[in-house]
Amino acid sequence: MDESVEAGSSLPDNPLGIEQIHLEAQNQWLSQAPILGILQNHEKFGISSELPNKPPSGSLFLFDKKVQRHFRNDGHNWKKKKDGKTLLEGHQTLKNESFGDLDCYYAHGEENRNFQRRSYWMRKGDFSHVAFVHYLEVMVRIYDLSYHSSFCFFQPSSKMNLRNLFSSFYF
Repeated sequence: MDESVEAGSSLPDNPLGIEQIHLEAQNQWLSQAPILGILQNHEKFGISSELPNKPPSGSLFLFDKKVQRHFRNDGHNWKKKKDGKTLLEGHQTLKNESFGDLDCYYAHGEENRNFQRRSYWMRKGDFSHVAFVHYLEVMVRIYDLSYHSSFCFFQPSSKMNLRNLFSSFYF
């Protein structure tokens, strides 16, 4: 996203400044409030004119869906349906009485299921042509198998899968 907006400034109806949004997006999915603030104030962030090529985790993009119709063609291999051709993409509608419904489409990486993409846009209204896309490699929570109630976080490598991880535990 364009860094031309002054770092630390707040979006209307959004307590998070731009710098804080970038920081938060590196480690977790953004909540509805900052996403709506970004979509409604997209001109302050700048619309991406080119498609990214394999953007890394934590990347954020804004697209005009009328101009960049294929904004989801990002170079990553996403999980496909059983036919092997169609993208397996989930959908949720996030309800917001004040601003209307927000569509969220999400996909998981083919090679690394922990790497995900979420695409958001408003279903109706003046900003329905603007898409906000967030890439994130999600943290996996592993619970301690001993009698302790603690747990640890780790960032899995692209070659690691949970079957290999759990096969290393002794029962």
